[in-house]
Amino acid sequence: MSTATTPATEASPYDITSPTDSVIGTDFQTLSAEEQERQREEWKSELKKTEEEILTLKQVLVSKERHAQGLKRRLGITAWREFSEDMNQGLKNLQDSATYKRTSENLMFAKEIAKEKTAGLWSGITSSAALNSISQRASDAYQGARTKMSSSMSQQTFDEALKEHNGAPAADLQDKTPQ
Repeated sequence: MSTATTPATEASPYDITSPTDSVIGTDFQTLSAEEQERQREEWKSELKKTEEEILTLKQVLVSKERHAQGLKRRLGITAWREFSEDMNQGLKNLQDSATYKRTSENLMFAKEIAKEKTAGLWSGITSSAALNSISQRASDAYQGARTKMSSSMSQQTFDEALKEHNGAPAADLQDKTPQ
């Protein structure tokens, strides 16, 4: 009695977890050892050929990209120009979108409402007695300083007249006046 096992009953070296792998694995396991080896060699050869084709395609692609860059350079198409055109097109697409238009309309509506609300608030502030009182005091102070300046016989500056008005003696200020 032989203790050797057949290839079909041996443990598979492949992880047979997906449906595709299980079909391939089952088919592969039914092959004889020589057929399995021949199939592996065939797959290795096909893999090598596919990798070579991929490498060739990559080289062709690099060559074509260089050629395209040379043509763009001759036409005056720079990376910045392409970027600008892409940005302009993106902005145009954004402005043409329904969402942008709806948001823009909502912002305009909100702006109009804010303008109406602040107009009423501003008219209330400008008609208030407190603002009128402050405004009158500022105007009186300005007029007082202006009168003092124009009636003065000296060449006082506005700052000197203001200091004099606030209580600084005129003699101290005249000593500091440049000659």
